[in-house]
Amino acid sequence: MKKGDARRGELLATAERLFYTNGYEKTSVQDILTEMNFSKGGFYHHFDSKLSVLEAICEQRAKESCDQAEKIASTVGGTAVDKLNAVFHDSALLSSGNAGFVALMIQVAYREDGALMREKMKQCQLTYMQPVVERILAEGVETREFFLSDIASSAQMLLRMHLVFTDEIAFLLAQEDSEEKLMDAAIRKLNVYRTAMERILVAPFGSMVLFEAKELQALAQSMLRDRIRRRADAMLEK
Repeated sequence: MKKGDARRGELLATAERLFYTNGYEKTSVQDILTEMNFSKGGFYHHFDSKLSVLEAICEQRAKESCDQAEKIASTVGGTAVDKLNAVFHDSALLSSGNAGFVALMIQVAYREDGALMREKMKQCQLTYMQPVVERILAEGVETREFFLSDIASSAQMLLRMHLVFTDEIAFLLAQEDSEEKLMDAAIRKLNVYRTAMERILVAPFGSMVLFEAKELQALAQSMLRDRIRRRADAMLEK
């Protein structure tokens, strides 16, 4: 790895850690530089703003998700439906395996002025995931699990639906303070998207999973606890 690439990676890792710890808004470019003992000139050689750092983190995560999806698609046994469920589950933002990253994205991308960031995240996911989903759909058509005439368009539609589902759940996590109301709304949305995807694929009812309700509940509880902690910290700072 080139020295410049290594320093860029260190910048991203440091920024991501500080974003988790202090929050995106409270972390300045200078905070990142101070933590690394790095110069402003060095920073602006790689990035033109704090937002561009966050965008790079999103792209890196999207690539990691795609690598994970590629691995799943080639190693998971079972049917094409099993592979598609595994890919959608393990490559999703909500299943990133890093609660801090999920919290960060919800803080930044799922607020009123976060539309640009959401679109950046979606485009990264679409770009990297399309070939993986196409291969699984082609396998499903061959084994007569799916009935599709246009695999490429169907793959894109499924991915977009999955991203919109993620959006809707993330908005609930960002805005709803009642765990009971959050879970009720999330499960209703989960069932709607599952059914819609099955109809596109002409797959059996109940074959799509997307996300387990118990996992949604665990994520909701984690997010609500984090929100309460942040509010308490804000009160103590006043």
